[in-house]
Amino acid sequence: MIDFKRVSTNFEKEIKNIGKNKKIVIFSHVDADGVSAGVLVYKTLKENGFNVTDLLYPEKGENGFSDSAISRVLEKKPDVVFIVDLGSYKRNFEGVEKVIIIDHHKPEGVVENGVLFTSFPPPPYISAAYLSFLLFNNIDFSPKDFLGAIGEAGDFGTGVKDVPLYDEILKKYKKKWVSYVASLVNAARRIPEFNIKTSTKYLMNANKFSDLLIETEEKNLLETYRKRVKEEVDKWKRIRPKFSQSLALIEINSKYLIHPIIAQIWRNVLKNYIVVCANHGYIDGRVAFSMRTSLSTSVLSFLRKYTEPSLDEDLGFGHERATGGIVTVDKWKDMLSLWGFKDS
Repeated sequence: MIDFKRVSTNFEKEIKNIGKNKKIVIFSHVDADGVSAGVLVYKTLKENGFNVTDLLYPEKGENGFSDSAISRVLEKKPDVVFIVDLGSYKRNFEGVEKVIIIDHHKPEGVVENGVLFTSFPPPPYISAAYLSFLLFNNIDFSPKDFLGAIGEAGDFGTGVKDVPLYDEILKKYKKKWVSYVASLVNAARRIPEFNIKTSTKYLMNANKFSDLLIETEEKNLLETYRKRVKEEVDKWKRIRPKFSQSLALIEINSKYLIHPIIAQIWRNVLKNYIVVCANHGYIDGRVAFSMRTSLSTSVLSFLRKYTEPSLDEDLGFGHERATGGIVTVDKWKDMLSLWGFKDS
């Protein structure tokens, strides 16, 4: 379990060592947790007088620590980079004075000139946005609590236990509405258009939680996205799995990022299997897949028995019970063969 007193003390030291004139760039993930975390860190630092210039995200299907992603961050010539909800890897952000990582995934190393603040390993299950809220709250920087709650609900729902202050925040804003807002933010990254600009603006414009429930152009657009995603999930969620030993395989062909949802749906049905949902339509010429399980088995360890982790393919990282990747068609066929799916 995370030692919040020790972690908060170390976090405060790092923040105090950042000069107010230093150029800060935030680099965050694109889901509800990532966008909430990015906006929370951006707004909190800005409101406390820091020189935050950019909030950046990986592109569609891109790992945040790939060469292409790092290059785009470095183009901004930052002095300090906050990396939020993108994992932690031993990479080099050349020319950057300090990299501060706030995360909850299994770390694969730490950036040179970097420091990692993590809630891993669970329990409690604390998302990157909620960890960001706790860290800034503990040093009296007055972060927006609802942004932390949206990220927590997006990743772990509203029923997680032993998360400091979470129940009180949910009581204040109502579980139903926090979950609803998280679903709106998530919808923006699931559609083919990959419109993270709108989900960011939606959260950035909110000074209080009730602002997110007002009819605005951004909210209405996200609601449209949410309905489209639901229709696409309904279209594909009844595809019958194929089985090989401990694996259940579902193959779909959708331009939407719904393979993680389909895998999660079937994980709750096939509790004695590792569920793999492969999407042949999300990225042209590649296969995007998600693995989920209700078993005590680590899907990270399972996947790494058959293939090496790859940042360029966003392959083999994430959580012990949730991982995946985006691979070439030939590599996917090889993996299926190794898993015993001879006729797929």
